Amino acid sequence: MDEARRDDLVQLCQGLVRYPSPSGEEGEIAAFLRSVMVSLGYDSVQVDGYGSLIGTVDFGSPGPTLLLEAQMDHAESGDPGEWRHYPFGGWVESGRIYGRGATDQKGILAAMVLALAWLKQDRRESLCGRAVMAAMVHQESFERAASKLVADRVSPDGVVSGEPSDLTVERGQRGRASIAVDTFGRMEHSSMGDNSSADMMVRLVSRLKEDYVPKVDPFFGEATLTLTSLHSYPVDVRTTMPVRCRATFDRRILPGETAESVMRDIKASISSAVRDIPGLEARAFLDGGDGHCYTGAMISSEGFAPAWEIEEEHPFVGLVLEGVAEAGLEPILSNRSGFGTNGCIYGGEMSVPTVVFGPSRRELAHVVDEYIEVDQLALGCKCYGSIAEKFLARKEEIPGGEGSKA
Repeated sequence: MDEARRDDLVQLCQGLVRYPSPSGEEGEIAAFLRSVMVSLGYDSVQVDGYGSLIGTVDFGSPGPTLLLEAQMDHAESGDPGEWRHYPFGGWVESGRIYGRGATDQKGILAAMVLALAWLKQDRRESLCGRAVMAAMVHQESFERAASKLVADRVSPDGVVSGEPSDLTVERGQRGRASIAVDTFGRMEHSSMGDNSSADMMVRLVSRLKEDYVPKVDPFFGEATLTLTSLHSYPVDVRTTMPVRCRATFDRRILPGETAESVMRDIKASISSAVRDIPGLEARAFLDGGDGHCYTGAMISSEGFAPAWEIEEEHPFVGLVLEGVAEAGLEPILSNRSGFGTNGCIYGGEMSVPTVVFGPSRRELAHVVDEYIEVDQLALGCKCYGSIAEKFLARKEEIPGGEGSKA
């Protein structure tokens, strides 16, 4: 990568950061990225029904299909006043590009898009098959549905899921369940007592956290239960006790856990609490939810994504490590599972050989003054190109992965 290409990479990352693109509002960044792919010479650039962008580089002769994928949407930026740099400014300072999504995952998007374009320019005659870059919608809320639509269209033989992994190769991810818990009460004047549905929820949340005993896996780590939101209904009526209160939990899943087993544990804890807390009425369910895509399509989730892993000795893992080494980095196979759940469809349900790889660190995702280091970004781009080159230079077929061991 020469200085001109490095500058192009920085500028593309800055351009992507400057498009606010919360889940369901990725239309403008998708249009921008589509024009970039077309100008770079991608052979095909399509938009699926949910709005994910699928760019293909075809190397002209039959061969395997490699999918690189990363998200276009980002977490909420919060109060801009808390940021030292404007969240959508894409400022470069001290070798870092600042902005919401710089790490998660607009820098990765830029690196993938340019890596495949430059690979086509430099090595078109010596490779076979095709490389596909998918820029995904709704990863923050409905990643499983968006991934499934892309997977069905692309039918990949190998997948590199773009998550911040500090340039190490990760070979699995915990799954995720979104669990909603409701408590119920009577809507009456707040002066009438203190046993509202909100009061009951405070006690129930404490009980759920107290009862929860996390399972632990030496590779995947801990199966966590994290409270992510609390809402009461009606909203913003300060002198009226709410008729219903809802808590939402993010439950990270280990292999061997199913939707049924996860909900069975939560419901058992609620049943115990109902016996001990007078007047408590509660229910729990998987909160898949639904929403709109910028295309106008409805998108929904089952609220559960399984854990997945691929064995250390799998040929695809070895090939990816070779690609990293070819790019000039020390190839490191991480001893911990990956960040996020992007691979649950590819590596889990479809048993497609899948790894997680990307520049920057997971600890920088979703934080105030999020940034990505330019040096890491450039190295990530080199690695994506090298991995794709290794994969598309192969003549023999890569066998299927182990898939989810849930």
